[in-house]
Amino acid sequence: TPLGGSPPCFDTPENAFTYLHGLLQRGKFKEAYAALSQSTREALMARAQALKEASGGTMKAEPYELLFANYTPPADVTEVTLVREEGDVATVRVLSSGQTREVRLVREASGWKIDLSESLKP
Repeated sequence: TPLGGSPPCFDTPENAFTYLHGLLQRGKFKEAYAALSQSTREALMARAQALKEASGGTMKAEPYELLFANYTPPADVTEVTLVREEGDVATVRVLSSGQTREVRLVREASGWKIDLSESLKP
């Protein structure tokens, strides 16, 4: 294990993304939720709580269900490349089905985590 004690799946931004992608392909959404950054998980928890309150307590969605409920596993990822790493923030470029997109990650105590908090803001 690296000095920080991160599990190998979270020791680099590329490994963290590859690990999350593998979980999503296998439909392991609860485990995939743990690979998301703290701020992403907090945003999802707040959204789940707001939905529960708005529904008068009838809707009890798990935070990870909000993100992955209608999720189609991504096509095979052919390449994950580190674009930049500045301190505790990194960006990887993901090549999948001939399309590229960039994914933001943040380094936490447990290693690199996928950060979707910007896209979750109301």
